[in-house]
Amino acid sequence: MKQHKNFDKLACGWPNSRIQPSNNFGYWFSHLKVGQKIGVGYALVVSIAVLGTTMGFLIADRYKLKAQKREVAAFEELYQASQLKTSVFYVRTTQHQLILYMDRPKLWEKNYTQLLEYVAQARKIWSELTVNYSIQKAPKYHSVNEQKAFYILLESYKGFSAYLQRTEAFFQDNNPNQLSPIQIKTAQTQLFNFMHGSPVFLMDNFLNDITNLVEVTAKDYEQAKQELQTAETLRLYIIVGSLSLSIAIATLLAIYTSRAIARPIQAVTHIAQQVTEESNFDLQAPATTNDEVGILATSLNRLIQEVQQLIKAQNDVNEQLEVYSQVLEKKVHERTQELNEKNQRLELALEELRSTQAHLVKTQQIAEAQQEKNS
Repeated sequence: MKQHKNFDKLACGWPNSRIQPSNNFGYWFSHLKVGQKIGVGYALVVSIAVLGTTMGFLIADRYKLKAQKREVAAFEELYQASQLKTSVFYVRTTQHQLILYMDRPKLWEKNYTQLLEYVAQARKIWSELTVNYSIQKAPKYHSVNEQKAFYILLESYKGFSAYLQRTEAFFQDNNPNQLSPIQIKTAQTQLFNFMHGSPVFLMDNFLNDITNLVEVTAKDYEQAKQELQTAETLRLYIIVGSLSLSIAIATLLAIYTSRAIARPIQAVTHIAQQVTEESNFDLQAPATTNDEVGILATSLNRLIQEVQQLIKAQNDVNEQLEVYSQVLEKKVHERTQELNEKNQRLELALEELRSTQAHLVKTQQIAEAQQEKNS
């Protein structure tokens, strides 16, 4: 009974037939050879580890790249705002110097050349900002607040280009090399009025707004650097997490693969030990795979069946021999009894013969004695 219980428990976990698993992968995997299973297991483990690690690096690098582009964009904004502020400041400073150098033509000419350079630089930066920070074409990695700040600045001071053009024309028309001393005095007065008129106060407001814009872009740049540091930390966490997850999945897959290979072998080995130790030939090894282990289990089952048939045939022969022995013993007993009876009859006949012979001898002796007596 104990053997049958063990067999039933084993049979419940490992059915004695090749039943198609509900999982397609499990069904496909069960049809592979042992060497192929080991190869597929190693390939899957390595592939998952590599794929998981690669995905982790790609995701982490994506966040880091986005933060880097955000930092670069913030730096560009800060650089452009600073350049604009510097150019406007130099334009204003050079204007004041040109008024002072009206009576010194050489110095005026030198500063006038610098003024033209500063004006051209300011016009170029302003033109680039107009193209880059329009509502229809917003920069991808620039912050919303900075885009609004640049857009408001561009919309509020649309006349800046005209102001630069007027500055060039005004100083070009009042070149002291082409003016008399009286005209120079008049030009100084006109330039002074131009520098202290309403456009100048507008220019002062423009400088203040640019200064505020520089402060906003500087703060955004610092925030972008903090975001980059956070992205680098997040990148490290993602890489470590992806590595850990890949290792965990690869470990589980390796355990599944090893069990899928080892369990059928263990089941066949257990049945073989039970048959050998307990001489229980009613057991059958589970054949759940189509690989070498399944072939081994099928061969073992056939061997067990053949041994069982041989034992059954030997038992039948022994039973027949026992029957023949009993019949022979009975016949020997009957024959012995017959012989005993015949011996007894022979002994009785011999006794009678002896008794008759003795009687005849005695009778003969009596007869001879009478004859002698008569004679």
